[in-house]
Amino acid sequence: MSGASAPKPGETVQIELQPGMMAEVMTPDNRLLFVGRVDKVQETGVSIRETNDETLPMVLVNKPVKVRFYRETDNIVLHGKVCGSTIKMWKVDRLQSTFTSEQRAFFRQSISVNIEAQCGRPNRAGRSGALFPCKVLDISAGGMLISSAEVYIEGERILVDRVPLVQNAPTFSFSCRVRRAGEWKKGVNRYGCQFEALSPRDQDRLLQAIFTIQREEIKKRKPR
Repeated sequence: MSGASAPKPGETVQIELQPGMMAEVMTPDNRLLFVGRVDKVQETGVSIRETNDETLPMVLVNKPVKVRFYRETDNIVLHGKVCGSTIKMWKVDRLQSTFTSEQRAFFRQSISVNIEAQCGRPNRAGRSGALFPCKVLDISAGGMLISSAEVYIEGERILVDRVPLVQNAPTFSFSCRVRRAGEWKKGVNRYGCQFEALSPRDQDRLLQAIFTIQREEIKKRKPR
């Protein structure tokens, strides 16, 4: 599985995948199934091992899945089918490229976390670099959606520190760029923010945190 050019939508993938790459395994409608790492790459497919010491769900052969593979500088989303599985690893073959828009559409996890953010531009009170309260509404490996009474415009950079995503785990710090801005309800605005300069290590840790949040939500929904 190697090649220099990016695949076209619908053609069998010929792109380099390497052992150790982070992989986000999803249903075709973007429901996260598990986060793992590429274990083996073969001509007939790729094996993805679960990395969080969890037991993988039972899966039928030929189940369609969507996999986001994380490379050093970008990511690629491929569609495939499960051709084998164990409680710790799935093998996916018949990998095909998908539409370019999906390369940017990270899985988003809904959350509700109160934080404080900082912007270098003076705020309405005339204070430069002042902290303002906001709430994180959802988060992905590429950015987050926040709400705040503060007014900011597209293109501005904000900094957030000590973001608690998982209980009893290290917090996160993000440098973000506002990409979408709009009023949500009277006096409260929503901002779509894109992460900047997120290291591979922090992105890895963020993916694991997102999966932990979803796993806890699934446990809460299960009948007792």
